[in-house]
Amino acid sequence: MSKHEMSAARKRPRQARSQATVHAILGAATQVLDREGIDAATTTHIAEVAGVSIGTLYQYFPHRDAILNALQDREFERALSLMQSALCEDNLGKAPRETVTSVVRGLAQLYAAAPGLHRVLAIEGLRVAQADRVHAFDLRVIAIIRHFLIATRAPLRRANADAAAFVAYQSVRATMLASLLERPPGLTEATLIDELVDLVLSYLVETE
Repeated sequence: MSKHEMSAARKRPRQARSQATVHAILGAATQVLDREGIDAATTTHIAEVAGVSIGTLYQYFPHRDAILNALQDREFERALSLMQSALCEDNLGKAPRETVTSVVRGLAQLYAAAPGLHRVLAIEGLRVAQADRVHAFDLRVIAIIRHFLIATRAPLRRANADAAAFVAYQSVRATMLASLLERPPGLTEATLIDELVDLVLSYLVETE
């Protein structure tokens, strides 16, 4: 059995009732990961918290990795939606600090909403998800940033938009993931946001 087959859901939810069941299962998995950790996140316990039978859970997810895979996809979509909204054409005229703060704060809030889930995904993500899907997500985010950098009216310090988009994105992501995993003392969410905003602005923007 291929990695894709092992990670894929058994059944695609098409009706509202099925979608509600999948939503309940994913919500329960997130709750268990945040409150109890990965060791407690068995399919039996997730089904119990979701209020469904283990047989119902297995109709959609053959094992825990498939649930983690679906949660990873959901977080990818949430992050993409955030980036597309913050870096849309309507925001090209905004002050750089306002735009960067919107992106960094939005990403920080995604992590803060389910830190246990994101810790697990940071550690298990590459094992569970196909590498090409993770890479495709990175490319989509970098393309959004690159497009915005080319179109923005702000005076940029970087001439190479491809390199600038890649470095800015990976710098923010790596720092946020390290903060999430290591939880360094003295680094609150507000401080992390301020530090990252200053980092990105000093790297990208000539003047504010």
